[in-house]
Amino acid sequence: MAGAFLLGTVFLRAAPPAPPPSTPQGELHAAQLMEAALLARQAGREELLKLDGVFRDLETKYPRDAAIKNGHAEFLWTIGEHSRAVETWLAAEKLDPHNAAVLDHLGGSAFAAGEVKKAAGYYARAVSNAPENAAYHFSYANLVFLFRHDLHDATHSESDSLIDEALQHFAEAARLEPLNAEYARAFAETFYSVAKPDWGEALKAWQHLSDISSQKDFALLNLARVHMKLGNKPEARASLALVQDPKFDRLKARLIERIDRE
Repeated sequence: MAGAFLLGTVFLRAAPPAPPPSTPQGELHAAQLMEAALLARQAGREELLKLDGVFRDLETKYPRDAAIKNGHAEFLWTIGEHSRAVETWLAAEKLDPHNAAVLDHLGGSAFAAGEVKKAAGYYARAVSNAPENAAYHFSYANLVFLFRHDLHDATHSESDSLIDEALQHFAEAARLEPLNAEYARAFAETFYSVAKPDWGEALKAWQHLSDISSQKDFALLNLARVHMKLGNKPEARASLALVQDPKFDRLKARLIERIDRE
């Protein structure tokens, strides 16, 4: 039942209260509002280039401001200027090596370029500098899980230790955002790949997903599987009895047969 996780390189921005317009943050916010308006109406290249000029003017006006460089790089990436975006993020990193947003973006751009080890390094640094950000934990865990065979090093000499690390960061992402079904599902599914899974914890993870997800039948099927691993046949049957979607009928029947047989 475990599925592959999707790793994206879309860069999302939060929407904090607007800063005063006379500050660097206020001018950046104004440029980002212009960006959102242009993208919403699918503005042409000429208008986008004018906004690029606005961002470049801000960089000239505030050359030591990493947030402005980050905002410009996000815009450049969005309009397909990936090389310039990466150059701008690297410049922002030099100004502020602990800027987690910049590090996360560099991780995403490195992954997009196929540089998995470099991406993992950036994602790990983002997590270290912003440990309360669930999205950074998820990005790092996702990469480590998917590319664990490519990430062996002195600290992680074999894939099982990397799966364990991915599980820890999926767990942290789910803890920090307990209503995020994507994070909850990734955490629950990873138990199937762990060398020595704690099925009691897996049961809690799948129960949590069942509580918060609209895909309850999927969670119930996995609850039944975990109950079976724990030897809880009545509980497994009870979970399967709640599955209603016809598309799961064959799998449900096979699990019931296994319960009866085992």
